[in-house]
Amino acid sequence: MTGILLISSSLITLLGLALLVLARLEPGHPHIRDWGWSHVLLAAGLTLGVALVPPDHETLRYKLQATGATACIIASLALQLAGAAHYSGRAWRWRRGAPVFAALLGVVLALALVQQHFAVVAAALILAGGTWLAAAWLWRGGERGERIVAACFMASGLVHLSGPLLDPMARSMVTHILGTFVQAVLAMALILLSVRRAHQEKERSNTRLRQLYERSMQGLAVLRDGRAVYANPAALAMFGFDQVGGELDVYRVIAPADVEAARARYQRLMQDRVGHIAWEGERYRRDGSAIYVRGSSSYIEWEGGPALLVLMLDDTERQRATEALRRQALHDELTDLPNRHAALARLAEMTVPGAGGFALLSADLDRFQLVNESLGHDTGDALLRAIADRLRRALPPEALLARLGEDQFLLLQPGVEDDAAALLAGQQLLALLNAPFVVGHRALYVHMSVGIARFPAQGLDGAALLRAADVAMHQAKQQAGAAVVAYRAGMASGAGDLLEIEQALAAAIEREEFLLEYQPKYACGSRALAGFEALVRWQRPGRGRVSPAEFIPAAERTGQIVALGALILRQAARQLRDWQQQGLAVLPVAVNVSPLQFEDAGFADALLALVRAHGVDPKLVEVEITETAAMTHMDRVLPQLARLREAGVGVAFDDFGTGQSSLTLLRRLPITTLKLDRSMIEPLPEPSAGAVVRAACVLAQALGLAVVAEGVETDLQAEAAERLGCTHLQGFLLSRPLGADPAGALLAAAARAIA
Repeated sequence: MTGILLISSSLITLLGLALLVLARLEPGHPHIRDWGWSHVLLAAGLTLGVALVPPDHETLRYKLQATGATACIIASLALQLAGAAHYSGRAWRWRRGAPVFAALLGVVLALALVQQHFAVVAAALILAGGTWLAAAWLWRGGERGERIVAACFMASGLVHLSGPLLDPMARSMVTHILGTFVQAVLAMALILLSVRRAHQEKERSNTRLRQLYERSMQGLAVLRDGRAVYANPAALAMFGFDQVGGELDVYRVIAPADVEAARARYQRLMQDRVGHIAWEGERYRRDGSAIYVRGSSSYIEWEGGPALLVLMLDDTERQRATEALRRQALHDELTDLPNRHAALARLAEMTVPGAGGFALLSADLDRFQLVNESLGHDTGDALLRAIADRLRRALPPEALLARLGEDQFLLLQPGVEDDAAALLAGQQLLALLNAPFVVGHRALYVHMSVGIARFPAQGLDGAALLRAADVAMHQAKQQAGAAVVAYRAGMASGAGDLLEIEQALAAAIEREEFLLEYQPKYACGSRALAGFEALVRWQRPGRGRVSPAEFIPAAERTGQIVALGALILRQAARQLRDWQQQGLAVLPVAVNVSPLQFEDAGFADALLALVRAHGVDPKLVEVEITETAAMTHMDRVLPQLARLREAGVGVAFDDFGTGQSSLTLLRRLPITTLKLDRSMIEPLPEPSAGAVVRAACVLAQALGLAVVAEGVETDLQAEAAERLGCTHLQGFLLSRPLGADPAGALLAAAARAIA
């Protein structure tokens, strides 16, 4: 009996091991592994619990062996169910199942403590129920093979139930013979079912893969010994073939310059048999037309032999687009000349160490904007094309002509070694423009301003040469008519200083590096203090004072005059408040206002809000505007001046006499003061100058305006200004601009003098 049971267990073990070997061959099918271990554990349980069970049931060995056998059989059932679940596509989670099977094991062991027969019956019922559940999972929706296996599971469940029915301890010979037979059939069925499933999965995978590369838009070809043994439809269409048939010589479709590289690539991959190599280049279709192909080659085993797998993409359109973009990036669309990028690239090539000398000519058309404004941009574009065509035809082949901007051209002239030759090249360029250009029905004459810089004398790289040529070109523009100017040392210093100031302004305003000085104004006759004009000063850290003649125009050019003006108004309002808090008798302070500040329609309201926020009476503030601001921004200036006058703010018309002020302008503006420019005061007491000042004073008196004489530096000028009708004097004769503290002391002294 024991021998038969051991033979039965060994057979079941061998079948389980066969399933495990199959599982190693097909790792993507976990049900094979589950069923393999299920058979192995079932055989172990039968061996420990039936075949080799000790006769004495009261010994420790029996109890340990029975416990181990029960655990193996329960684990076998769990794996049997797991395999059925995996095969049928059901969810199986060991975290949920393990506690259930542990509980079943506990029930069987607990019954064994009461009576062995009860434990045997419970185990038989559990095993039968588990195998029938596995059968149900495989039967539902299964095909013939799955239902045969399900029937085997059903039979296995019946065998489990026969054990306690035929023998209280399930040691019946009939049970074990039937069990061995059923388990053998079941194992063989499981092996066949698993093999069939693996084969079906592989067939489906191969079908999907075949569909992928047959329907792929990417070309795929297999090469062996320089011939194509397979090509998918995309590859055939790419090269214009209907089929391959092993007759296509692949080197016929490769550009001659790439053939050797293709042969070397093939040899390397055939030798290494690993990796892949990306490539791109020109290939030829069957009809001889060229296409641009990007591809990747790698080693592959094909139909039992080594081969080369080539993946390809027809990149012709993208390559053409790239070439078009490259040309667009390096050429001017209007004139078809090289553009700035191309010129800079060529400059980089020509300025390498040891390169020969050449001249860089920066040429700008004079008054070209007038052509666009008067004749239209179409005419301007046609003129630019005509200029480019004439210059391109006339210049030597080695010269490079480029268009840098709207009306600026660049000429690279090799072989120019000195200034004389450079100036001659510039004059020759101007001579090409002497004849008129016929555009439409018009004959248009064009003039150029040309700046020249030489390599290596004026720069060792393209950027430096271009800067030098541009500086020289702007110098040429300051001359009348067409002109050529060669760069000289020191030309760029003025431009560099201007740029440096412009760049430093924003940070200086933010850090409030500016301060106000106050130049007193005195009443004529009594020479009593009547007020101040706030003059801005820039105290640059580490640089000292910067002249207003330098930073005020820079601020106006860059638009930063608005922020600077706002800072000046804040500082003036703050100083007026401080003087008031010191108990001083404060007099009006005049502040210059830029025309750009009036661009803001809310400027007047903002100024009034600022003054009131500091607790200052608006009557203590006077704004000074120039003739330019009044005449060119009348529609914006007039309403805001009226708003300021209504609030009590004084308005002074500054620098009167330097422009073309009209009587109508003076009448329309709501001003309170007329400030005569120093150019009117300086010639006094000359009779002719006095006549002009007298006329201005009479006009001001008729309009009810105060008259301030600016720039008074001598007693004769002061006496003449008073005699001619001026009401106030301002200038170095009376006082230079003062800091805040000296100005406050002057206010205090003036108050004591009155007291």
